[in-house]
Amino acid sequence: MTNTQRLDHVEDELETVKQLLVSTASYAESSSRRLDELTIKQDRTQSHLDQIGVKVDQLSDKIDSFVTHTQRLFTKASGEIEETKARTERLEALMLKLDRNFEEQKSQFQEFQLTTGAALERH
Repeated sequence: MTNTQRLDHVEDELETVKQLLVSTASYAESSSRRLDELTIKQDRTQSHLDQIGVKVDQLSDKIDSFVTHTQRLFTKASGEIEETKARTERLEALMLKLDRNFEEQKSQFQEFQLTTGAALERH
């Protein structure tokens, strides 16, 4: 092989290396752009996840508040039911007492009518 042939061969190999370097640089730039795009997308996704986390926390707080309020309402309603039961029992007792008083007064009135009627007949 002559020097000219060797020189041509070296130049061909250098051209190949140059093309490989250009291709590698182009690939690196493309990869870098893609990595930048993925980083932006990841940041956007993380931002959305953070927002979702905040909304879940807010929802959890609202549910806790709802449960607490509902428990208070049930406790209040339970107290009112117990108070209503107690009043109903007192009313039932009063009704029984009124019934007994009525029957007693009725009996006394009937006795009064009998004694008064008998006294009037004697005169």
